[in-house]
Amino acid sequence: MTDQTSEQRLLDVIKKAQGKTKIKKELKVFTKINIALIVLMAAVLAIFLFDIIASDYDMAELNIALPEQDEESLISEDDFEEDIFNEIEGVAPGEMPLASKEKLIEDLGLLGVVTGDDDQAIIEDKKSDNTFMLYEGDEFKGFTIHDIREGFVILDYKGEKIKLTM
Repeated sequence: MTDQTSEQRLLDVIKKAQGKTKIKKELKVFTKINIALIVLMAAVLAIFLFDIIASDYDMAELNIALPEQDEESLISEDDFEEDIFNEIEGVAPGEMPLASKEKLIEDLGLLGVVTGDDDQAIIEDKKSDNTFMLYEGDEFKGFTIHDIREGFVILDYKGEKIKLTM
């Protein structure tokens, strides 16, 4: 047994009683909130049911028949973009001319290569007068940096490798 004085036992009894009253107060608040939510849900349900019953909508008017399309008539997003691009450029679909390697990189210049833990290429776009600091795997203007070497960079353009030298 513990050696408690009568005052300590009285304090323990008071603390236990206060804890029970706190729980009762919290339960009352919780119950009031639940009742308010139930009343709100009932009101929304009543409005919904009233709208359904009192509506003058003819369900046949609401059903709109959409034309059916077969899978063959649908085009993919890539084909759509290619067709739009070709229409803008004035090239017939399927006849997209491939630019030569020289034409692709004529506006690009390799200003330098920074070697270290992560090699970095400094490439200038002469047309827009922008300079890019790029790492291997970075993408810019449709190109991907495939490899960075001392004095040159290998670019990947749609699977085609292009060597850009200083």
